[in-house]
Amino acid sequence: MNKSISKPTSNGATETPTANPKSIARCGIPAPSANGRGNIKLALVDDVVAKMAALEKPLPAQAQAILYTLDQLGGVATQGELIKALEASDSVLSTVQTTARIVTFYRKRLIEKDKLIKVGG
Repeated sequence: MNKSISKPTSNGATETPTANPKSIARCGIPAPSANGRGNIKLALVDDVVAKMAALEKPLPAQAQAILYTLDQLGGVATQGELIKALEASDSVLSTVQTTARIVTFYRKRLIEKDKLIKVGG
């Protein structure tokens, strides 16, 4: 069984790609679609804590918040359930962006690059 994921910490690893580096108004973060992907089931991979520790660069606090909340939900949840939990008043996520936008932005990295979550249960 997985060890428990610790609460996120700010480590200065925040990524904010922009389409035009001179303009902060043109962010490269995709807006969530109207139909959304709320029914996609996301799950933590086996031994996620060890894989997090082995990463070359530390995860940004917002990505850590996604993993922590998914862990608190039992390791498996739909994207809609994850977003709802991240929007709760006692959530560890700290952002000025919408929660759906944060999840949309980090989902691909956490699935494909870092391989810390997987689609399906």
